[in-house]
Amino acid sequence: MENVEQKIICECANRTIKEAIEIFCQTDPNLPYKKAKKSVTLCGKSCCITPLMALFKMVKEKSIDYDKISFLIDERDKWLKAQ
Repeated sequence: MENVEQKIICECANRTIKEAIEIFCQTDPNLPYKKAKKSVTLCGKSCCITPLMALFKMVKEKSIDYDKISFLIDERDKWLKAQ
């Protein structure tokens, strides 16, 4: 799991899954995804929306599926390379 936690979830801010979880845990739990996202990404782009939104929901539910997040990141990376 340690390797998965170190996987980059946001290329713009160079944030890992572990860092994103820590940031989401420290933000106001009543914040909507769009505002909490800016704390992680530091930008308004949507390139990491799928894995980041899934992680945001998992953090709120206190049940993180690292395999699913890793899969979503891999799929995003494949899609970006195909562009």
